[in-house]
Order: sequence, then structure tokens, then C-alpha cells
Amino acid sequence: MKKIQPTILAVIICGVVSASGCASAQKLKSSSAKQHSAVRVNQVGYQVNAQKRATIATDTQTPLTWRLLNAQGNTIAEGKTTPFGLNTASGEQVQIADFSRVYTPEENVTLEVNGETSHPFDIRDDIYHTMKYDALSFFYQQRSGLEIKEQYVQRPDLARPAGHKPEVVSCFDQTDAKGNKWPGCDFSLDVTGGWYDAGDHGKYVVNGGISVWTLMNYFEREKLYNAGQASAFSDGKVSIPEQGNQYNDLLDEARWEMDFMMAMQVPEGKKVSVPVGDQSASVSALKLTEIDAGGMVFHKIADIAWTGVPLPPYEDTQPRVLSYPSTAATLNLAATAAQCARLWHSVDADYSAQCLSAAETAWQAAVKHPDVYAYDNFTGSGPYNDLNLKDEFYWAAAELYTTTGKQEYKAVIDQSPYRFNTPSGDVAATGDLTWADVASAGTITLATVPNHLNPGLVKEARTNLIKTANVYQESVAKEGYLVPYLANEYPWGSNSFLVNRGIFLGVAYDLTGKPKYLQAMSDAMDYILGRNPMDQSYVTGYGTYPLMNPHHRYWGHSRDASLPVAPPGVISGGPNSIDFSDPVAAEMKGKCTGQTCWVDDIGAWTLNEVTVNWNAPFFWVTSYLDEKAAE
Repeated sequence: MKKIQPTILAVIICGVVSASGCASAQKLKSSSAKQHSAVRVNQVGYQVNAQKRATIATDTQTPLTWRLLNAQGNTIAEGKTTPFGLNTASGEQVQIADFSRVYTPEENVTLEVNGETSHPFDIRDDIYHTMKYDALSFFYQQRSGLEIKEQYVQRPDLARPAGHKPEVVSCFDQTDAKGNKWPGCDFSLDVTGGWYDAGDHGKYVVNGGISVWTLMNYFEREKLYNAGQASAFSDGKVSIPEQGNQYNDLLDEARWEMDFMMAMQVPEGKKVSVPVGDQSASVSALKLTEIDAGGMVFHKIADIAWTGVPLPPYEDTQPRVLSYPSTAATLNLAATAAQCARLWHSVDADYSAQCLSAAETAWQAAVKHPDVYAYDNFTGSGPYNDLNLKDEFYWAAAELYTTTGKQEYKAVIDQSPYRFNTPSGDVAATGDLTWADVASAGTITLATVPNHLNPGLVKEARTNLIKTANVYQESVAKEGYLVPYLANEYPWGSNSFLVNRGIFLGVAYDLTGKPKYLQAMSDAMDYILGRNPMDQSYVTGYGTYPLMNPHHRYWGHSRDASLPVAPPGVISGGPNSIDFSDPVAAEMKGKCTGQTCWVDDIGAWTLNEVTVNWNAPFFWVTSYLDEKAAE
């Protein structure tokens, strides 16, 4: 197809999104031939009371004059930049322009520095209002086993038939990619539903687990800290089929995944052959042991072989198989179903009881089978392999204890090496909240949700969370693009680290009321939306240069013009300077630095994939910033 110019495509992507998402899609003024600017700003805008800063890439070492121009080109503020020096994460010399003193709402302003002009942006408090709903819509549009209807999506072309409906499947019974022969099992499960994990059609319990926890955590904190106020996601406020059922729409969306995760649980008394113990040194010669797997949870359901890109889910003809139950998946269900039980307790007692029964059954199964690990031995799905499950046991115990108050879970918390654990915040991102490192999710719950811990222990958990938030917040001033992430190397899904860190900053603000935490969260979003060395908004539908070509099998317009471009509100994994394993990224190896290792290409899955566990914290942060601006 004919290549569409970026500014025109930005408008197409925005579709029916409000003006807040499309305001920046205008003719650019940069002198760059590619129309990118050395003056990097949040291309959507800044909230009125936030610090408003831009990063300017320049070799000039002395302060430069900046001018903030309104839509008519008149100067409304001016000042001098502050030289920062070398930003090692991008390899650039940069300076900072601070125009925070502008508190008057404005639209289509630009920042001019040294002959370069930024992209237009707004100053107003509602810049994240539509974005948070778009971020949540991602999950509806990732639903498996359901027709995606036109009335619930941002554009008519995003509607599609249901994929993988029905989905009644049994255990893998062939030879895997490593040469292991699997015997299968004598039962099938109906696992219709759930969310597609990412750009592929796999559904993974461990990735779904941290994602659904994040959505339910936002519902829970909204209920705890906004008592008496109407929820931003109360029934009817979100475009999903369940609107009008009298339940909070955020809970409805989370329930779609919870139902799937419970459907992945092995029925009582059923036997499955699994690799017991750490066999990571001999994945090509796994020793399989038949166990009573009742209560355990299958790790994933996916295609038997990788499919090409693009491929709509309703056209996927690959056989679908369950992998095998894993302890990690079992503990993910124990944790999230326990969380589910307390959130639904006063809303739907029967569903609450179903969640709690699944959670406690899963816990007992995990205790009985604590070392059944997932490996990278199937060709049509990601491995999500993790040999350290102490953090999963702690997380599950924390959620179960908070819900039930039972001492058996308290004993596990007390004995866990992860007791009240929070991320270190160091350059290696040690312990950052991810699908594989979930201990801090348990600590957040114990620190913020009423439970039976004595006040001294709650204080200890809160102190640790605030300590982590301090490290994140203090990193901002040490980084040229003002992000709470002080590292030169950027990992796979680096943008998700920034928004997940936003959760800790939000928790710290809830606990202390100190604006510095809210500002650091805002700084992270400024980077995501354009204040970065790529001069790129990593979110579809927002900014002058929005994400356009995520690695996704259905939103594959760049490969097949009959398929849609992605809906607004989807976040890219972002720069990855560590893993160059896809063909597109391989060409960049050795040619980029940290924050610059990224390209907007559908084939670049190590750089530009989109996933439920990245959009979930993105939703959390945009919702939080919008909520606080309204206070």
C-alpha cells in the first residue's frame, strides 16, 4: 500500500477519540527533514499543576533561551534552559527547559529553543481522561471467544468475529520442540474466553495473573481511598457488553480473565504427567511423572506452532493445546482468585465464594506440588519460565491472608524471604514488579488493604514501599529525560518498567500525600508520550508521532490493508538494548544505545510488542493521574 505520512496517519489512528488524543496531530514546525524535533515534550500535554519540562538534544554546553508560544504564535513565557550534560542512556548531550510556572490552561502551544520548535501540546487537567478508558478498552479488544462489536470500540473497523470459540482442549500429546514425548491426559477443559496475551493468540495464566491483579488493585485502591466518591468505572462508564449489569465495569473486565483462569484449573482427581523438580539443565530429556494434579492450573493454552503476522484470531486454524500444569500458574490463580473473592464479597456473594474456593484449592495443590516448573519447550507459545517461586508463594499467601485472616497464610508470610519485600530501585531493576517478580504485589496488598496484621507490621511494609518510591523519585533528577529509571541498558518491555514504577509512586502518594511522588509518575508518562530521544509517543492514537505498527496479528494494517490499525490507548514495549532476537531488531544490534533501541515496525516483537501486562500498569497510571487532577 502507499505509505501514509505520519501526521496524516496519526489522525486516522485517533478515529473517534476525543480531541485530547488528536490535538497534536498537526503540521510540524521542526527544521528536521523528517519533521522530528530536538525539543522533546509530552506530545499530548501537561496537567496544569504538574512540572512542565522538556528535554532538548543539543551539543551546546551553555544555557539557551526558550520561549513558550501559544496557538497564535505569541510568547506566553520564556526563560533559560539548564544544561544537563551527557545522557548516557541515549548517548546525547541534553538540556532541560522548565516552564512549570505556566498555570493557565492552553491548547496547541509549542516550545521554541535555539531555532527548534517542539510539536504542539496542551496544558490542561484532563489530558489522561480519555486515555484511561482507551487503555482499558485494550482488554475488551484482546478478549478471546467473544465477538468484538462495533458499539463497544473506538472505530467500526476494529469490530471482529470471535476467535477460538468454543475452545475445548486437552493436554499436549506429541513430541515437543526439545524432543520430549508427552502422553497427554484423559480429559479436556472448556477454556473459552480470557484475554489474548499479546500480539499472538496464546493465553498465559502467569501473564494474565499479574495483569488482572493490576486491574483489580486499581479498583480496590479506588474504593479504599475515594470512599464516598463515584467510581470512574462504575456501571455504564466503560464500553463493554456487561455495561448495565449493575456491577462496576472494571470488575466486569477483570472477571472475564478470572473466569478463564479458573477454567484452567485441573478437576479434582485428574492425573497429568509433568516434570517434577528443577530440570532446566536437561530440557531436552525431561523426566515426566504422573501426578494427581487436581487443583493445579495449566500454564497456558496456545497454538501448537507459531503463526505468521498478520493473522486475525478468527482465521487461526492451528490446533490448540494445553501445556501442562505448573506451580507458578497455580499460585497465580491462588493469589488473584483470593483478591477476587474479597472484591466481589459484597457484590456477588456466590461468585466471591467460587473465587475463594478456587484460590484455596490452588494453594493446597501448590503446597503439594511446589516444584513443577515451566520450560521453553513448546514452539507455538512463549515459555514464561521461572525457577524461583518463593515470591509467588509469598504473594499468594499475602492475598489469601488479607482475604481470610487464616494463620496458615500468616505463617508463610512470616517465614518468607520476601516478607514485605519491595523493589530495590537499582540500575538492574532488581525485584521490579513483573510477571516473574510478584513479591511486591503481595507487599502492596498487605500495606494498603485492611487485614489482620498488627499496626507495626503494616508500618514496616509501608516503610519499605515508600523507600522504593524514594529511590524511583530521586532517579528523575539524575536522568536526562527525567524518568524514574536510572539505567543505561533498557530491557524487553522497558516502558512497562516505567509505568509499573508509577504504581509504587502512586501508593507512596496515597500513604504520604507528598506531591513529589505524583510528579515522578507524571514524569514517566511525559517520557512515554514523547519526551524521549526517539521524539515518539509510544502510545497508539496519542501525540504527533504515535505508535502505529505494534507487533500484533490482528492490528496488522501495515502488512494487510484490509486489517485495522491499532485502537488508541495501546502502549508499546519500548526500547530494548538487551535482546535483539527478532529479525528487525537484529539489524540494530551494535547501532543503538539504551533508549534509542526501538523502531515502530510490526515485525519487531522484541521492541514493539503489546501485551496485557504492559497495558495494565499503563491503565493504572493514566487512571491515577486523571483522578488526582480532578481532586
